[in-house]
Amino acid sequence: MLFHRDRDTGDSTVPWSYALIIGWAGLRGVVTLAAAFLIPEGVPFRETLIFAAMIVTAGTLLLQGLTLPVLVRALGLRGPDARSDALQAATVLQTSSNAAIAHLGEIVGPNDATETVQLLRDRIAARPNAMWEKLGRPGDEETPAEEYRRLRLKTIDIERNEVLKIRSSGTVDHDIIEEVLGSFDIEESMLTLATERSDRLENETVATPAVPAGPCGHLDHAPASIAPNGPGICEDCVREGTRTVHLRICLHCGNVGCCNSSVGRHAERHFTLTHHPVMRSFEPGESWRWCYVDERIG
Repeated sequence: MLFHRDRDTGDSTVPWSYALIIGWAGLRGVVTLAAAFLIPEGVPFRETLIFAAMIVTAGTLLLQGLTLPVLVRALGLRGPDARSDALQAATVLQTSSNAAIAHLGEIVGPNDATETVQLLRDRIAARPNAMWEKLGRPGDEETPAEEYRRLRLKTIDIERNEVLKIRSSGTVDHDIIEEVLGSFDIEESMLTLATERSDRLENETVATPAVPAGPCGHLDHAPASIAPNGPGICEDCVREGTRTVHLRICLHCGNVGCCNSSVGRHAERHFTLTHHPVMRSFEPGESWRWCYVDERIG
């Protein structure tokens, strides 16, 4: 798409600027010339009509084609922004995952195994963490999600080779083998797609979306930035000997902590202890903020 709306407002009316851009960028030339060349030979001034069609076609292509970027900028429309979209997707997924975990206790029955419930809880929590990891700048170390994708892709290859050996032996029905191989292909495709999306995000700036996800008084009153109250690293990770994935800074006191993909989850633990509601990404090139209380990006 050339452009898109920042969020769904529920209004089905298309803004006039969208219609103008679509019309300005519409297909021209081929239809006009085709219609002109279909004029029968005996029609008076046929050559003049064809020449006029060519002039109109060339004029509209040059005029509207060269002025389209200027018009888009003048109307304030924006093109797809992979990192901004990933940021908003991460916030939506974080909110939905938090809701699922909060209501998990209501769903679990007395006969459900504790191990199964914990596994489900961990998998739900891992999904938004993997999305947040895509936003951080690439460093020397892989993020947990990147490590998982790399190792899982290798183990899928091992599994596939073993299944192919079984198929060669002829001891298992062909349809069963194809079903198993198909499951590997689907999982591999999803992991590969996630890797490609992460690669596209590496060199782009992550800013707060133009339209916030919703009203939040904490974000309204929080500063845009703050100086760290220390060396700008997660000192809790250093003290505990755990690994830092990405950094977050508290906009109330300047405490720097690690993100939820890190083992210590020290930024979230800082909020739990102090109830300071708003943090900001402390990664280079990122200016987005997050309110823990209202689960809003801003």
